[in-house]
Amino acid sequence: MSNLIGRLHTAKTPTVALYSEAVGFRMRSGNIRSPDASVMRRERLPDGVSPDEFIDGAPDLAVEVVSPSERAAKLLQKVAEYFESGAQEVWLLLPDRRQVYRYRTPLEVQTLEADDTLTGGELLPEFRVRVGELFE
Repeated sequence: MSNLIGRLHTAKTPTVALYSEAVGFRMRSGNIRSPDASVMRRERLPDGVSPDEFIDGAPDLAVEVVSPSERAAKLLQKVAEYFESGAQEVWLLLPDRRQVYRYRTPLEVQTLEADDTLTGGELLPEFRVRVGELFE
């Protein structure tokens, strides 16, 4: 995970904030979610500054590292909740399979294999990494 955080940090621009799992986001449902990594446009933060408590709404990008014991139904529920609360993308990292599931909507998923390149899109235009490198 530190490999991904380091790469996100290198690619981030002044217009976004990068968070670790230590930061909680209050979903529309009232649930608190703490993605393993997240990126949020500063324009969505109160006065462009991270609040001292939970951040209202989902980050623009939520990244979750999936453990083998997590059930698919629970993961899909989490993905849907992020989108319902304002996320633009959700990445699920599957270390056992060396894959990334990239969601652009709750029902649109792209499966990236170890030799594919994961990019940061409009949110992080400088972010590019070969998927396999995330799991080294």
